[in-house]
Amino acid sequence: MLNNEINEQLASAANVEEGDVVLEIGPGTGSLTNVLINSGAIVLAIEKDPHMAAIVSERFASTDRLKVLKEDCVKCHIRSHMLSFLGSIKSLNHSKSRYAKVVSNIPFNISTDVVELLLPMGDIFSEVVLLLQEETAVRLVESSLRTSDYRPINFFVNFYSAIKMQSVEEPSKSDPEYKLKVPRTYFFPQPNVDAAVVTFKLKQAAEYPQVSSIKSFFSMVNSAFNGKRKMLRRSLQHICTSLEIEQALGRFGLPATSRPEELALDDFVKLHNLIAKE
Repeated sequence: MLNNEINEQLASAANVEEGDVVLEIGPGTGSLTNVLINSGAIVLAIEKDPHMAAIVSERFASTDRLKVLKEDCVKCHIRSHMLSFLGSIKSLNHSKSRYAKVVSNIPFNISTDVVELLLPMGDIFSEVVLLLQEETAVRLVESSLRTSDYRPINFFVNFYSAIKMQSVEEPSKSDPEYKLKVPRTYFFPQPNVDAAVVTFKLKQAAEYPQVSSIKSFFSMVNSAFNGKRKMLRRSLQHICTSLEIEQALGRFGLPATSRPEELALDDFVKLHNLIAKE
């Protein structure tokens, strides 16, 4: 990242303050890490590249506000690492909050993996702020809009990321939220696409949609989209008969010819609870 103002805006988007615990994925040479530490955060950085991990460790060798793990974030056990890190910090009375935050400029090719990894961790993280490829960012932010680009990842994001309701006088504000565009010219080496900063406010488990099994719910969603141009009564025939699916759709006012991209999260929750078989 050649423009340090973007790093400042990443930290600002997460409202990083003194005593916050922050997970940073892929710190590289530590430009964002430096901003986080200067904002008062205690940082756990996960870096896959041993050379980069050595650089960032050496750069901040004089501070006790950084721990660097030389691991692949999509393969390591982030939950265990974070719980251990939070425990050690609380024993020193450094942390002001029971929840940590994620602030990261991540490689574009692992964006979906990272989102799927982090969003179900509302018991650990209060919010996740990521710099993503702009096309990905827009698709995730518009996850409440049922368009032809609707994908299972949109249901995943809506399932785990909160929707904040404003007053009657104000429009509702949903998460994830698109914060700002980051031109490709701000990076070295320069990628072929622009980026964007997106924030996610994570739900607690009690706030998740009520389904009998989260695993079977997402299995049903994925099955529905495996035949995206098919009607649900066809793509979900391995769960129950076409007639049962049509009847279930009819019970909450949807046509028998409904396709997956035409349903909202609540519709899929109702459908699952009516027809899913463990």
